Amino acid sequence: MKNMNPKEKVVIYYFSATGNSLKAALDIASYYQQSEVKKITRKNSTLPPTDSTMIGFIFPVYMGGLPKIVSDFLRNFPFRKDIYYFSVATYYTYKGSTLSVVDKILHDRGIRLNYGNYIPTVGNCLKEYEVPASKRPAILAKAERITKEIVEDVKRRTEKSPSGYCRISDKLHKGLFNLFFKNTYRKFIREDTCTGCGLCSKVCPVNNISIKTGKPEWGRDCESCHACVHWCPRHAINIGKSKRRLQYHHPDIKINALV
Repeated sequence: MKNMNPKEKVVIYYFSATGNSLKAALDIASYYQQSEVKKITRKNSTLPPTDSTMIGFIFPVYMGGLPKIVSDFLRNFPFRKDIYYFSVATYYTYKGSTLSVVDKILHDRGIRLNYGNYIPTVGNCLKEYEVPASKRPAILAKAERITKEIVEDVKRRTEKSPSGYCRISDKLHKGLFNLFFKNTYRKFIREDTCTGCGLCSKVCPVNNISIKTGKPEWGRDCESCHACVHWCPRHAINIGKSKRRLQYHHPDIKINALV
């Protein structure tokens, strides 16, 4: 069902490594006659105002919090007070206090988050775990159902605020992330099967991988998103315990959509 108001324009900004958050963004945008889906990058951290009446931010939960690139993006975003703002976070097993942090960032800018919600989906942190292929269809089917519910909420401009911000919780989640993922860029292992095809460089959402002498090298700007690990066609990039674990990307998202 299409949006009831043909004049309504929605712009959705997303950050995605294996396609979960991009899939959610595209699904929500598809219900509007006027919609734009834009990738969050460090280059567009400051954006001009748009003519949209609804703006959404969609991204994955990182250890109970926000990816740094998303946090920086929101802190520099040119908010307007006549906009309906919504945010959706995709997660695997733990939501943490993610959306309350988004709400706090907007509140500090004199704006309120009108609607916040979460979508459970297949996790992709191969450094720590693997989601068995047998479990993925049920997880993705549930994500589809919840996305449709979110679409209906947003179309009605439902008001749904996250739980209150807790500074201790926020600091705890940031500390845990730093503990597990500090200096990730130093921990990637490039196997001998690497052909230097450059796909890892193209799919990296922060342009942190360069191809030198036919092989990938990681810079210090890593967001620990695992995109390079999951999309490598030769399974030649590993980190932590990821070797021999199943790669994953959302089945409805093709590589060209992320590059």
